[in-house]
This record gives sequence, structure tokens and C-alpha cells, in this order.
Amino acid sequence: MKVEEQLRVRIESLAFEGKGVARYNGKIIFVKFALPGDLLDVVIIKSKKDYAEAKILSIIESNPNRIEPICKHFGTCGGCSFQNIKYSEQLFWKKHFVADALERIAKIHKVEINDVLPSERIFNYRNKVEFTFGTKPWIEDVLQFKSSVSTNTVPAFSLGFHLPNRFDKTLDIEECYLSYFRVNDLLSQIRQKALELNLRPYDLRTHKGFLRNLIIRTARHKNQVLINIVTTSQISNNEQIFLDWIESELSNSNEYSHVIHTNNDSYSPMPQGEIKVIKGEANLVEILNGLNFSISPFAFFQVNPYQAENLMKKVIEYAEPAGKVVWDLYCGSGTFSLALAKEAKFVYGIEINSSAVEDASINASKNNITNVSFLALDLHKKSVLAELAKLPKPDVVVLDPPRSGLHKNILNAIVNILPKKIIYVSCNPTTQSRDLFELVKFYNLLEIQPIDMFPQTYHIETIASLEII
Repeated sequence: MKVEEQLRVRIESLAFEGKGVARYNGKIIFVKFALPGDLLDVVIIKSKKDYAEAKILSIIESNPNRIEPICKHFGTCGGCSFQNIKYSEQLFWKKHFVADALERIAKIHKVEINDVLPSERIFNYRNKVEFTFGTKPWIEDVLQFKSSVSTNTVPAFSLGFHLPNRFDKTLDIEECYLSYFRVNDLLSQIRQKALELNLRPYDLRTHKGFLRNLIIRTARHKNQVLINIVTTSQISNNEQIFLDWIESELSNSNEYSHVIHTNNDSYSPMPQGEIKVIKGEANLVEILNGLNFSISPFAFFQVNPYQAENLMKKVIEYAEPAGKVVWDLYCGSGTFSLALAKEAKFVYGIEINSSAVEDASINASKNNITNVSFLALDLHKKSVLAELAKLPKPDVVVLDPPRSGLHKNILNAIVNILPKKIIYVSCNPTTQSRDLFELVKFYNLLEIQPIDMFPQTYHIETIASLEII
């Protein structure tokens, strides 16, 4: 099988990440945006010993659950992978991804996997969207199942999302249907003004340029909208005119309750830096299950507040924290910790990010919760077991690690401490299953609850409930 070879294939199933799976002469072929049952003409774009990747040339027979995507950028930006599938079918395949990972990786074949808890909103649910200014735009193909091509004949300016696996390429975005706040007009305004002033986006290779990021965050209960313009401090006359325009134009708009400017001269692509408040405050306030959460500009917070409340309730249900000592590892700004503390004897929230720990402590104070303590600690270092041993032994441990899952050091610490219960929250069934393979040597896996935090994408949140053998 060679690159550029054209084939006709029937899609058998979906793999995690939402790629269609076909077989040709015994070899597996992954096809983006393909659905089970599709009969397709495809062209091979990558060929390895054990598998190949292909893109769609034409659809001969279509899965009846295929629908027309509503976003013009679907197929290129990478934010949505399932917009071409009915929502009920999305939920079916997300449950399948969880079951498949448990069987293949954790070697767990008998466990109760509940149906996926659907999202109240399947569009306009994200409370945070982060756009990047780029010097190397990516031009879209017009086909719905497109594979885009870049060109050097366009202006060196874009405002949008990074292409998957391409940190140097940015797709100009005109609309986004996942954002809670309608971003279209704001993107157009800022893009037009920046081009009018001939401003240069920051280049991650040369570390030159002015415009870096546009971040929009919302808090639904207080109807707050925060606009964060991130730039370098290389202030030319036109750059200052732009900042003055931001201050006058956005501050005077009733649409935006909070406007800030962040000065970031670091080489890191991560938004950060010194903050200047232009309007309102730097922090938003969100309410989840009766708790007030102060969210600082760059802090992690669950992006789907509608489902975040359901996630919190399920964690509490599984943990049964009444009268118990609970450790909340990877606690962030205290979303689970504070909810657990309503019933628990005491909760220890542990997180490496010191600013998140500060946010969590503020949130505890704002909610008059005193039976919780937050600690800044690297859960991945070799001495983590010795550090954790200084705390009272937990009855329950709640885990909510990043997509990469548990580091071996914290996993070893947990199986040495052996709490009676573990509640493992994950946004990646693959790494969660890898960790469960080790944990089920000491624990019974009682139940898995998938929760759809990310409609229109292949991502799925899962909560695993474990009890010591």
C-alpha cells in the first residue's frame, strides 16, 4: 500500500479520536470524518507497516446517521470531530470508546458502564475559547471532509485556532459554535482593526511581533464576559493606538463586563504575564451547585458548566464523603474539594499550580468552608509518598489528573497508602484504563459513569468508582 494510492473501502467502526476504521487486504486504514457503514473512495496519505491513514475522495454510500455540519470550519480547525454525526450516535460511540479501552488496555471485561450522561447543550457550551494570532495562515479546502493546504500568497496574519499537530499554523476563524459567547462579531472587529494598523502577530520561531492571544471567558450565572488581549510589550505608535482602541471600544460596550490586557514577553506559547485591568475585575465568578468559584484569567476551570454540576454530583455520590477524610489530588481551584467538604470530616486539596491553590483557598473563604486545606505539591516527584504521609490517612481519594493520566510516582504512593475508596475522574479513557490495570490489583472496579462534557468532539469524561478488595 503506497502513498497516493486510491482505494474503495467500507468503514467498519470508529476508533478513539473519531477516525473511521477500514480494512484492506488485512491492513487497517484510519480515515478522518468517516462513519461506520460508509462506502468510500479514499486516497492513502500515510502508510506504515501495521496501518495506513487515508482521506476521503468521495462518499459512495453514506451512514444514515451522517448529518451536515453547521460550522464552515468543520474538518479543518480540529475543534470538532463529530459535527457530522447525530448527537445520539455520538453518545453511542463515546460509550464504545470507554468500553474498548477498558477491555484492550485494562483487561477489564466485566464492569457496569452506565449510558453516557448527555449534555444539556450540544452547542454554545464552552465558557472559554482561546484564539491565537499567527503569521502563517492555513487556507481551507472547500470540501466538507477536507484536507487543507497552505499557501504563501496570503497576508501573514491570522486570528483563530492552531491546526492539530501544527503549532506554527493558525486557521483564521470567523465563527465558532462551541463558544457560549457569540464570538463572530468580536473576531471580525479585532481582526479588522489589527489589519488596518498593520500590526504584526507574534512569531513563535523568531520571537518577534506584538499580538499573541485573544481569550474569551464567560460565567453564566452572573452573565459575565471577560475579554483578555495578550500582547508583547513592544509598543510602537500603532500598537499603542490598538490598545487605546481596545480600551475605548470594548470598555464602552455593554456586551463585555470584564476587559483586561496581559503583557507576555516570555518565549512560552502558554498565555501568561502581567495583567492590567481595563474594565471590571480580572476574575470571574461562577456558581456551581450553590458554590461560588472565583476564576482567575489563566486558571483551569471546567469548560462546560452545565455538565460540571452533574460531574460534581456524581463524584459526591460515589465518594460518600460524610464524616470521612478525603484527599482531592489534582484539585485545581477546588471544584470537587469544596463540594466534598460540605459533607466530609476534612478535605485536603493538592495541586502543583500555586496560583490554582491560591484560587482554591479564596473560594473556600468565599463559601465559608473551613474543613478544607489546599497544598501546592508536585505529585510527580519521587518524594511524593513521604510528603503525603505527613497528612492524615484518607478514607477516600479523588483523582482528576491531566490527559496523560497518573504519573508512576503518585500511582505507587496510592497503592502504598491504600485508601478504602478511589474516585478516578478522567478526560482520557486510554490513560485511565492504563492506570486502572494497576489499580484493580488492589481494588474492585464497581462502576464507570461516562459524562459528555464535550459534545461535537470525540472527547469523553469518565468517573471510575473503586473500592478496596
